[in-house]
Amino acid sequence: MHKKLLKWLPAVFIAGCNFYLSSQEHIEYMPGFWNADKLVHFICFAGFSFWVAFACNIKSYRKIWLPALIISLWAVTDEIHQSFTSGREPSALDWLSDTTGAVLGAAVFVWFMTKILKALQEHRERSDRA
Repeated sequence: MHKKLLKWLPAVFIAGCNFYLSSQEHIEYMPGFWNADKLVHFICFAGFSFWVAFACNIKSYRKIWLPALIISLWAVTDEIHQSFTSGREPSALDWLSDTTGAVLGAAVFVWFMTKILKALQEHRERSDRA
C-alpha cells in the first residue's frame, strides 16, 4: 500500500510545482524565442506524464492513453486556473502542447521500461547459464 502511494510522489511534486507556477503573474527566465512557452509546456507535461505512467504502472503502448488522459484533464484545469490569475490567460494551444507532451511522456516511459525489463531478462538468462 505504501509503495503504491510513494510511486505518486514525483507526479504530485510536479503537480504542485505546476500549480505554483500557474499562480504566478509572470514567469522569469523563460526562453526568448517565438512560442517558447509551447515548448516549455510540451517538455514539462511530458515529464509529468512520464511520472504518472510510472505511478499507474503502465507497461504497454496500448495503455498510454490513461496517463495522457489524466494529464490532459489536469492541463484543462491548469488553463482554467490561469484564467483567474492576474496577467495570465487560458490558451487552447498551451493545452494542445500539454496534451501532446503527455502522450510522448507516457510513450517514453513505456519505451524506457521495455528496455530496462529486456536488459534485466538478458542479465538473468546469462546468470542462469553461468
